[in-house]
Amino acid sequence: MTTGQLRSTEDLAARIRRTNIIYARLYGPLVVLVITASFFPYYSPEPDSSVTYGNLWQEVLIIGRGVGVFGLIALLFTTGLLCLAAVGRTTTAVLIAILTGAIVIACTLLQAPGYVSPPALTIFGIIDISLSFIIAAVTLVHSLHLFALDLGFQRRMA
Repeated sequence: MTTGQLRSTEDLAARIRRTNIIYARLYGPLVVLVITASFFPYYSPEPDSSVTYGNLWQEVLIIGRGVGVFGLIALLFTTGLLCLAAVGRTTTAVLIAILTGAIVIACTLLQAPGYVSPPALTIFGIIDISLSFIIAAVTLVHSLHLFALDLGFQRRMA
């Protein structure tokens, strides 16, 4: 490797670090918001019904339904990877995993699997769906940014 190539490689690594740090400033607050929203009920009961819906944690601990457990695993997996991204240590593969997890969470809340007739969403359900799509958008833009940096580096090396 020549001195110019070594300098270009170091420049790319520095640009990737700076890019990850910039996006990391967004991931931290998003993690806090998603975890906080999970402590509020996502679904609201019918006005004249005695059925009550708990938050995700209550659904898993009290009822223990498979869908609630799946939702909790998806939430913990995605927020764990978001925490990794929040400290600036991420790759495109991690970002794609976060993107996938965020879309799974949003689609799960939108579809309300396990219910014959899906209940109405509360404001926290709508907020969590919105946050999931925001996380998906940010991680998509971040991964495209990293891909563009790598593509520019590959073109300079050719």
